[in-house]
Amino acid sequence: MTVPPLPRTLILDYYDSYTNNLLTLFTQLYSDAEVLDKVVVVKADKYTWTDFKKLVLPHIDCVILSPGPGRPDNPTDIGFALDLLRLHALPILGVCLGHQAIGVAFGGKIINTPQITHGHVVPIAPVRPTKKLFSSSAWLDSPAGKEEQFDVVVYNSLTVDPKSLPDDLEVTAWSVAATDRPSTIQGLRHRSHPIWGVQYHPESISSTRGPALLQAFLNEVHLYHKRPTTFSSLKPEIISSCAYRVASRAAKLPRSRRVSLSGLPTPPITPSGSRAATPSGTRAVSAKPSHMAEKKYGVVGKGLRTQDVFERLVLSPTRKGKEKAIGEVWLDGQTPTRPTTTSLASPSFLVTYSLATRTVTLHRPSNEPITLPLSDKTTFWDWFSAGNQILTARLGTRSSRTNGWRGGWVGWFGYEMKEESLQGYTRRNKNGTQADEVDAAWAWSDKLLERTSDGEWIARGVLRHEAGGGEETASEGESEMLNWLRKQGIEFGLEPADWQEYLDEIQPILMGSADRATTQPASSFPTFRPSATGEDYRTRIDACREAIRQGESYELTLTTRFDASAPNLDPYSLYLRLRSFNPAYYSTYINFPCLSTPRGQGMSVLSSSPERFLRIDGDRRVEMMPIKGTRARVKPGQSKEEDARRGEELRNDHKERAENLMIVDLIRSDLLSCCIPSTVTVPKLIALESYGVHNLVTTVQGTLAENVGSVEAVRRCFPPGSMTGAPKLRSVQLLDDFEKQQRRGIYSGALGYFSVDGVTDLSVVIRTITVEGDNLSIGAGGAITWLSDRDGEWDEVLTKVKSVVGVLEGVE
Repeated sequence: MTVPPLPRTLILDYYDSYTNNLLTLFTQLYSDAEVLDKVVVVKADKYTWTDFKKLVLPHIDCVILSPGPGRPDNPTDIGFALDLLRLHALPILGVCLGHQAIGVAFGGKIINTPQITHGHVVPIAPVRPTKKLFSSSAWLDSPAGKEEQFDVVVYNSLTVDPKSLPDDLEVTAWSVAATDRPSTIQGLRHRSHPIWGVQYHPESISSTRGPALLQAFLNEVHLYHKRPTTFSSLKPEIISSCAYRVASRAAKLPRSRRVSLSGLPTPPITPSGSRAATPSGTRAVSAKPSHMAEKKYGVVGKGLRTQDVFERLVLSPTRKGKEKAIGEVWLDGQTPTRPTTTSLASPSFLVTYSLATRTVTLHRPSNEPITLPLSDKTTFWDWFSAGNQILTARLGTRSSRTNGWRGGWVGWFGYEMKEESLQGYTRRNKNGTQADEVDAAWAWSDKLLERTSDGEWIARGVLRHEAGGGEETASEGESEMLNWLRKQGIEFGLEPADWQEYLDEIQPILMGSADRATTQPASSFPTFRPSATGEDYRTRIDACREAIRQGESYELTLTTRFDASAPNLDPYSLYLRLRSFNPAYYSTYINFPCLSTPRGQGMSVLSSSPERFLRIDGDRRVEMMPIKGTRARVKPGQSKEEDARRGEELRNDHKERAENLMIVDLIRSDLLSCCIPSTVTVPKLIALESYGVHNLVTTVQGTLAENVGSVEAVRRCFPPGSMTGAPKLRSVQLLDDFEKQQRRGIYSGALGYFSVDGVTDLSVVIRTITVEGDNLSIGAGGAITWLSDRDGEWDEVLTKVKSVVGVLEGVE
């Protein structure tokens, strides 16, 4: 069926984590270029009602009121939407919260849903005879258009009370009642004005017939405006009111998909592009661009264990060049099921950031730390992103065949960095000790030794070109980060002599004997104890469920911490035990002895995370792999059949599948803030993967927009949705209170690398031990939904921690 011309559409976003997914419905009807030219997502508090009427309303053709947390009868939650509905100056479609606002605007009441089923697929039946959107040709002529029911995903805790429905409104659809679920209103329309609403989420990955519903609405918009042959483009001022912007094309897209630059949805906290630009718009490139070098060793050293090489090349206190390293890095990838690479590195300097003081600190071997306070208008994300993009641009051309870490940044963003990434987040009050906290830590390494999945060793280096001569000078428009680091004597990239010296160091190690390394795994884990009692955690679960019942959230990832003390502990020895006890795809050892926190001198991260946060490959394809849903595996030697049964039980558990689906929809929306809309797909939905425990894992992919760099893409998706819940902003705010303002630190953050060529791979920091001086901690938690059982959720937390450190003490 022919679609109508696309009208200028403004989507009011109530800080929901699913709003951007509405764009995928548009891209099933129109090209990316059209969508980015005619559709804009604007935060609901971007304009006052007075400004909206004056600056926006005369220049758009229709409005979509998004889903969101809270209540439509609470002015703080709904803003000016009720005034907009009562003015009925143009066609409006409300979704979930927007649908409920239609009821309230014309006199209806909001009540609790009789049976809350967040993230569940339920059947919907349009009333008979069908009305308006459900009777349009766009609906009836689409596949399955004449069937009496269709499946959708619901997320609502509240609903419009059918007993209070005013005469101005009529019901267009109901949910199909079941033995445990009464029927509720799922569709509304105004009898006289072009206003429609649906309670369900047509944009969910598991909802059917979403594009047909949107086309039916756009047909009505077309009719309302007297069937124009085309609609005008959005005014630049309205497009600029978007939060984040993406370009309508990405590098390396097929020619048929290449279109002109435009703007899109979702928030700029930072102006970032994939290429650094001067104020006049020209590209700023250093006088000494970098290039990547490598040396493959073939069969040499294949018989050596990675541990043996790490200890001789990186860890040995007597090795040449040890005094030039700021720490030790082993991106391990110890996994029994998925092939991966290993990277060994000795970074040359480290940059850390404290949110409390908004101060960057440079750490170098044998030098006192140097600090840089950031300006009020600059976040660490801004500062780091701008510098990283210029470093990437210095490489010139890039190859899609280069994946994996080729040198560059390695480190982490702690969970608290959400304060500078989440639009709308209000920073918390700081206490005195937080000034010493490390909220982000990124080390630079010009060289590393990689082991491929088939066991071959490859040395990799970032070299400075000799061409150009003379000292580097600051280019116009170059970043504050690079200018500051240059003033401190920092150079990026090796001289050829340094590269040759590194190769000369590697060769005898790989050619040497296969004698076992001297360090033995720790004989046991320190004894960890929970920081909160089981009863305290269960009480917090009750608080989460009440917030969900009130419509404040759909899902809340409630966490807690387990602590231990171990004087004279060797973190590396403990890591060797961890990597054998709980091998995982993102196993990692990072040690920075120079760092000091309120808990001690020296900081080490021992991770056995199985969860990918975000990966960007050489073709700028982005992939996220959220994990939601956990079951304990049987102990070694027990029945394989029982282990398989537990896995299948998890795969078919409706509650666990709903948890996963809610985060999948959230992550799709996150990726739509930095990717070309039509490229965001879900190639694998809620699949079972088994490591130390059974997990449900989903894969979400997209293609990064040309104007979004690697660090900026991470920022727009941070913190990981699987560690917050949905909607993300409201859930984070609630969790701050439910977790009593306790810092999560690196736990729940993201750890990995930003390769100098733009390739990126970060894990979600779970199942990870943090060592600070003599103090150790490990975080754990679980997704709380309305269907959560308080005892079962606490048991799941204990299962996760035991899978990492074994026996616990002091648990209830």
